[in-house]
Amino acid sequence: MERAFNDNALLRDITRLQDVDKMYKGIGVAALYGIAIGCVWFLCVAYKAGVLN
Repeated sequence: MERAFNDNALLRDITRLQDVDKMYKGIGVAALYGIAIGCVWFLCVAYKAGVLN
């Protein structure tokens, strides 16, 4: 059975790519939470100012 020369290196890179995907997903979730908190804050301030009455 013949194996690729850097087969283990390829497998190691796949796990690294999966780690990067997790990092991007975490950044995206954090950004969406920040946007959601900002929207709620804006609505609370607008309500308090009497704009939404």
